[in-house]
Amino acid sequence: MAASSISTTSVALAALMKLKGVGRRAALRIVYGPIPTSDAKELVVDRAIRAKLPETALLDAWDRAQDELENTKASGIKFYSFHDEGYPERLRNIPDPPAVLYVKGDVSGLHAPKCLAVVGTREPTPYGEAVARKSAATAAEAGFTIVSGLAHGCDTLGHEGCLDAHGVGVAVMAHGLDKVYPAANRGLASRLLENGGCLVSEYPLGVTPMRTAFAERDRIQSGLSDAVLVVETDVKGGTMHTVRFSREQKRLLACIDHPDKWKHEDKTKGNQMMIAERWATGIADGAALMQFLMRIEKVKPSSEVVPEKPQNNDPQTSMAF
Repeated sequence: MAASSISTTSVALAALMKLKGVGRRAALRIVYGPIPTSDAKELVVDRAIRAKLPETALLDAWDRAQDELENTKASGIKFYSFHDEGYPERLRNIPDPPAVLYVKGDVSGLHAPKCLAVVGTREPTPYGEAVARKSAATAAEAGFTIVSGLAHGCDTLGHEGCLDAHGVGVAVMAHGLDKVYPAANRGLASRLLENGGCLVSEYPLGVTPMRTAFAERDRIQSGLSDAVLVVETDVKGGTMHTVRFSREQKRLLACIDHPDKWKHEDKTKGNQMMIAERWATGIADGAALMQFLMRIEKVKPSSEVVPEKPQNNDPQTSMAF
């Protein structure tokens, strides 16, 4: 494959992030705009030297990044640097965006007019299991792209609900797209792709799952979405990373408001806390969910983060999950 077919900006960012101590923030400070194809390597090396980075190591990293991206493209996986056309606009506007985004499947879901993240614990209650799937299906039927992380539990059920409604789903991965983790969800990943969805990661091929990467990818889940729906979480559950990112990114936030019989469960305590602290809109039934979905369409990501208490004065419009 000709080198010219690869974005030089992507190569530059990928190369910089191969250097010890250089992460996405530092790379984006050096590559602060599109890099012209002519003299690209010399330009980036000059900037890197001024940033006190080793020239020899960068030149080696450049060649390795070039080869990796050519192999990535040959495998059918697309990639977009922060400065490339096609990089998701929602993600471009978060405080800590990926420098390079890798996508397997149909990229159109990343640019859909309405996106909702459905997240929660890996071990939901029976009520949470039903609500995760039903909520995602309802949102997909309303035209929302459903974003989640392909993990066990609420993520899996959110993706399944999306597919139940023949919706488009986006799975944000914490590793390279040459693998699917957990392996038990390989079939689910294939079904998402077959139904017009995609798998997304900020990690190049060959990168294996690391504990810290799962928290890192949570900012991408909320970043790709207009709003986040938390099904179930403990106060200290991993889902709270996504909650924190959604607040930092000024996304609308909602969580399931459980019936009393489930409120003794630790995995609902995070929901109760978010509602009590007015971080999130409580969703107690299908009517409240529909009201929240309509609100998302009116309020795109902005400074608006104040939760709204659902009003439902007509018992005929209320529907249980």
